Amino acid sequence: MGKDDPKHIPLVGLDSDYVGRSPWDFYSWGHLALGIALFLLVSLFITVPEALGGQALIPWWSIIIIVLFLLLFWEFFENVVLYLLGWKFEDRQDSFWNFLWDMIFGMAAASVMWLFQWIIMDLLGELGRWFYIAGAISFGVVILAYLIGYSMYKSQE
Repeated sequence: MGKDDPKHIPLVGLDSDYVGRSPWDFYSWGHLALGIALFLLVSLFITVPEALGGQALIPWWSIIIIVLFLLLFWEFFENVVLYLLGWKFEDRQDSFWNFLWDMIFGMAAASVMWLFQWIIMDLLGELGRWFYIAGAISFGVVILAYLIGYSMYKSQE
């Protein structure tokens, strides 16, 4: 089973033939960043009311469920709406494996943010601003990795 075998899909899609078909491609970094960003944004429903002296609108565990639904919505939007508009990469929809791993990457990133929240706010007793600073740094590192991966892909064309 080599590269020329039509059934062979590598784990990492390094060229345009496998982007969106392999479980992991340079867009996977974007799904990691999306998981981080969504967790941080939804967590504002907790930290803002608490900072203003009120009660959180939702519990922390519910953020993971909300992020899951938002990631599913994004995958639908990406693979249906953007595809129908002709804006999807290589004008093709993601494979099942790419879809599944995009979801795993997004949820893993959100879970890491939840771990950061627990360590920073619950264990260390620090204010939420340190959680958001750690989240912003994490987001920046992942976006940098995405840009590096994208530039490496573009340099191969």
